[in-house]
Amino acid sequence: MASEKEKMIAGELYFSEDPELVSERKFAREQMYLINSEADAAIRSQLLKETFGHVAGNIYMEPTIQFDYGYNISVGKNFYANFNCVLLDVCPITIGDNCMIAPNVQLLTATHPLNPVKRNSGLESGKPITIGNNAWLGAGAIILPGITLGNNVVVAAGSVVTKSYPDNVVVAGNPARVIKELVDDSEENPLEKARKEINHIDQELVKLLEKRMAAVSQIAAFKKEQNQPVLDSKREKAVLQKVAETINKVEYKETITSTFADIMKHSRNYQQKKLTEGD
Repeated sequence: MASEKEKMIAGELYFSEDPELVSERKFAREQMYLINSEADAAIRSQLLKETFGHVAGNIYMEPTIQFDYGYNISVGKNFYANFNCVLLDVCPITIGDNCMIAPNVQLLTATHPLNPVKRNSGLESGKPITIGNNAWLGAGAIILPGITLGNNVVVAAGSVVTKSYPDNVVVAGNPARVIKELVDDSEENPLEKARKEINHIDQELVKLLEKRMAAVSQIAAFKKEQNQPVLDSKREKAVLQKVAETINKVEYKETITSTFADIMKHSRNYQQKKLTEGD
């Protein structure tokens, strides 16, 4: 026959005043007192590792921390919880890697029978809570019994989560509902990807245009010294012809040659300004 503890962890109705469970809750409260009284964060983290069922890596939790037993709590790597975190762990609470919990968040596996006779008898039950990797639970969020949240889920502040949600969503409200789907960075928006490429090319173009303007300055100085006109129509026509012949993709030819014509126009204006300086 299963013990009351085994029934509790399995999510079955159990008697909470079972002597074994009463003793374990008493021990848990003693651990909570030690943890919440400890000012040194490193020591507090070590106490949590000794109290929780499993801690995969770094753990940092601000006081106060409250739990029923502690041994039903499992957290992944790099776990952080802000002030007043409540983890009622009559059933397993499993939290993945790189999760963050804001102040006053409650994860509640404990529940009671709806029938008042059963409820008044002292019978209780629970349902496990599972949180995936990279989750962020906002301030005051409440996660109810039996909830599973996927990877990268964000729960907005003040939300009450009454049902499970898959990966990559933001949920908000009471009851919480999906308000946004998160786009995986590995599947970057094609528009943003193209714009990033243009930004990179523009940086290279600026460097080349600066080099070109340095050469234009030298030409302006020579023309001023030799008293030559700025415009050399034959030269500009030859440059544009060479540009057009260099372009491989026909559909780009008109745009690129027009761009070079505009560059030369601005170069002429710059040369004209340099020639008139000091007059």
